[in-house]
Amino acid sequence: MSAGPAVRSLEQVPGLQISPGVTVREMLTADHGCRGLHQRRLGFAGAARLAGTAGGRGEAWYVITGTGFLDTERTGHLALAPGTAVWLEPGLGYACQGEGLEILAVTLRAGSECAGPARPVVRLADCEPEITGDREFRVLLSEGLTITQFAGMIPPGRAPAHHHTYDEVVHVLAGQGVVHLDGAGTPIGPGTSIYLPPLAPHCLENTGRDTLRVLGVFYPAGSPAAKQTC
Repeated sequence: MSAGPAVRSLEQVPGLQISPGVTVREMLTADHGCRGLHQRRLGFAGAARLAGTAGGRGEAWYVITGTGFLDTERTGHLALAPGTAVWLEPGLGYACQGEGLEILAVTLRAGSECAGPARPVVRLADCEPEITGDREFRVLLSEGLTITQFAGMIPPGRAPAHHHTYDEVVHVLAGQGVVHLDGAGTPIGPGTSIYLPPLAPHCLENTGRDTLRVLGVFYPAGSPAAKQTC
């Protein structure tokens, strides 16, 4: 069976209610070629509540919009706001409650379990920006993990095509652009998810006037600046 599309918009993905007021959208799974990383988006209507257990070899969460709370043995009673990143170790029980909360969750399904980071909670505003060319990124979760989660900022324009040696899933947070992948150019915007296979030539082009903001997770861990031009 051939893999499904590597680029998916939020509007294309049906929502499945998994708890009263909580909807999950399966953005990228093994059906789309990314067997090591599973990306989904959780939406909380009103002050809905979700109780569960972190799956796979752990989960990297990122709050896109809204506010709420997360309770785990590791984090305690944690306030959630946009820009909050949380690592949930495998098997960790959690209870999450949100007010208009939207969370991007990536489950690691490859490799061996790791000890996890010393700090399982990171705020985007506290991360130092790193510059590569005309692009900026901030690493959120990576140390002590076998994945790297980062926020990237792409100015208007198009960089040369390049490739990585790792598996990567990307989600567009803001801005408009085009992803050049597999010889095709596909429009992208807020809510678009993209799977970038190892060694696949690609380029994220910002076709708008504002910064294109993305959230990426890749396996195995490394630097978002590590790439080879094609």
